[in-house]
Amino acid sequence: MVRTYTKNDGLIPADLVHCGLDHLTASKLLFGTGPHLFDSAGYLAHLAIEMLLKGWLLEVNGAYEGTHSLKRLHSELVGSSTATPLDSDLEMMLRKLDGYEQLRYPNLVSPTEVGDDDWFQINQLAGEICRSMPESIVEELEKINAGDSHMPVTKAGRVLMKKKKEGE
Repeated sequence: MVRTYTKNDGLIPADLVHCGLDHLTASKLLFGTGPHLFDSAGYLAHLAIEMLLKGWLLEVNGAYEGTHSLKRLHSELVGSSTATPLDSDLEMMLRKLDGYEQLRYPNLVSPTEVGDDDWFQINQLAGEICRSMPESIVEELEKINAGDSHMPVTKAGRVLMKKKKEGE
């Protein structure tokens, strides 16, 4: 049976979206390094879109299923009239990204192809999802680290810091 996650599990929609956007940034950086990191870039891109969709579902439905299927998560949003169907190009990218979950493990029998030429459409898909999200998530994201740039970086209820090296 698939587990259902709710806000009672300590999850906050804006935190999921924030982490998803950071995974997307990391994916872009990895796609820019060279083919040896494309598997990691593709997997992080999948995870990023998954977290964006789950954050959105948590905000509007109060829950989401513990699935990794991007198609299933997006279909749930469309089915609840929360999202509109994607155009054919973005729908194709969503389906392709669904396969990127398999990049976690090498598979010689059925390898997953991934390349940096996918980045443009991945970014378009993420943009479409973010533009369509409820304004309440956007407002919460704007509050994160708003104001003083000398404040510590916070993320999902944690303070992120870089440790000083000896001699600094």
